[in-house]
Amino acid sequence: MRAIVLAAGRGRRLEASGWTAPKCLLPVGGTTILDNMLDALAAHGVRELVLVVGYRQDDIKRHMTARGLDPAYVQNPDFAETNTINSLWRAREFMDADFLYFNADVLFHADVLGRLLAAPGSRLAVDRKTCGDEEVKVVLDAQGRVRRIGKALDPGLCAGEFIGIARFAAGDNPAFVEALRRRNVERGEVKLFFEAAVDDLLDSHPMTAVDVSDLASIEVDFPEDWKAAQALAARATGPAGGVKPR
Repeated sequence: MRAIVLAAGRGRRLEASGWTAPKCLLPVGGTTILDNMLDALAAHGVRELVLVVGYRQDDIKRHMTARGLDPAYVQNPDFAETNTINSLWRAREFMDADFLYFNADVLFHADVLGRLLAAPGSRLAVDRKTCGDEEVKVVLDAQGRVRRIGKALDPGLCAGEFIGIARFAAGDNPAFVEALRRRNVERGEVKLFFEAAVDDLLDSHPMTAVDVSDLASIEVDFPEDWKAAQALAARATGPAGGVKPR
């Protein structure tokens, strides 16, 4: 099992808080968002790491070296003009086997990975809740199969939020890579979120929602998210540990 982590973006919306380094290096609860992720991966025996980098990538590389890690790096020099669909397309050579996917700005409980790894197949970590416009939302059927995914979906039709952590199965990956190619190369839709390519597959390649609603998780986009992440970590038993309060 390998992990592909998208860490290329600048995170402009956090600059109002004074933070200008990569979002994944944000300090939270005595650790950083990236270290919380790396600790969770190590706890579940995932050693092969791929980081897609762009903005201030040397900061991230120094951090990884300080931890004694030597991941594969994929460059996205166009990070300022592209989005996650383009960053993930650039990492396609690493999609020849099962892999875990991460947005690098998500603080989460390590048990999220345990649930994704507990069964085979392509599986998306979902927080079942009422969503707003900002979240990436999912529509599920009665069996928990993901039928639609995207930010623009009607919140009233959605079961919850995709938290930015997933497992992609090797059998689905050729079609996934082709969907990424069509979006990036044929259509030039490099500013989309990668979930647009996932949505293209859902009719032909089953993907299951894994309920992680009882586990701590938060995506950090805005200064208020950073404050919420710090509060969440302070209430937890460890970095991003414990049960999310309701």
